[in-house]
Amino acid sequence: MGRERVVLATCRAWPELSQSDRRLAEALERRGFLVESAPWNGPFAPFDGARAVVIRSTWDYHESLDDYHAWLGRLDSSRTFNPPDLVRWNLDKSYLTELAERGAPLPACAVVEADAAAVAGALVRLSLTDAVIKPTVGASGVGVERVARGLEAEALERVRAVTRSPRLLVQEFIAEVGAGEMAGVFFAGAFSHGLRRVPAAGEFRVNSQYGGRMEADALDSPTREAMSRVLRTLPTEPLYARVDGVRRGSRFVLMEVEVNEPGLGLHLAPGAAERFAEALVARVRAA
Repeated sequence: MGRERVVLATCRAWPELSQSDRRLAEALERRGFLVESAPWNGPFAPFDGARAVVIRSTWDYHESLDDYHAWLGRLDSSRTFNPPDLVRWNLDKSYLTELAERGAPLPACAVVEADAAAVAGALVRLSLTDAVIKPTVGASGVGVERVARGLEAEALERVRAVTRSPRLLVQEFIAEVGAGEMAGVFFAGAFSHGLRRVPAAGEFRVNSQYGGRMEADALDSPTREAMSRVLRTLPTEPLYARVDGVRRGSRFVLMEVEVNEPGLGLHLAPGAAERFAEALVARVRAA
């Protein structure tokens, strides 16, 4: 009898496993699985009949969103991690306004049409003079721009140069991001390790394409507990999640929750890949 297959989903733009995900593959192979990688937007055959599909570096999904939804719809929901329904919920940043309604500690934010007047109206309603606008569906910091009151049209022009997103998230600018975002990685609801996503000097976007870097960070107990509380507000418990935020004084402020294709920094935290593999095996055996 052949070994059970686990497929780690990548994408055509970045088909190879990241350094982090190679650690996961090795941990799964040590547990007797045959581990493959395949781009979500390539042939579907590798995913068909797999014991488990783990969505990892599908980083170009926002460029073909309808196709990505169709791909998610073809997967076996009981063997896909994170489950397609939870991933769909996380794809549109309007989920942040939903979490705010559930009590998550978010910056002031609103979802509006990608129109200068709508952005201006949101700034007034939220009492903001300085904000960030983001496509509601996007990845890697594409189309993320700062906007000042009175300069909405210029900011929107920069967004439209790289994306045609019909809606935008308008969010209070959090200056503390300049020192880096804290990121907590969780497997099956349990905290695994902490990371810090540090922007380049003079930059507020922490994504690697803007010079940002990820490093290990020991998060204190209050931060870990605040992140855990956020995680409990999600529709269902994810197998893996990264909770990003900053501290404003003594208060944790949530920036994003990633359950689709977050970088997990498994190579930065000893034992992290083993913890992920153990959590995955437990879910697979329970399916």
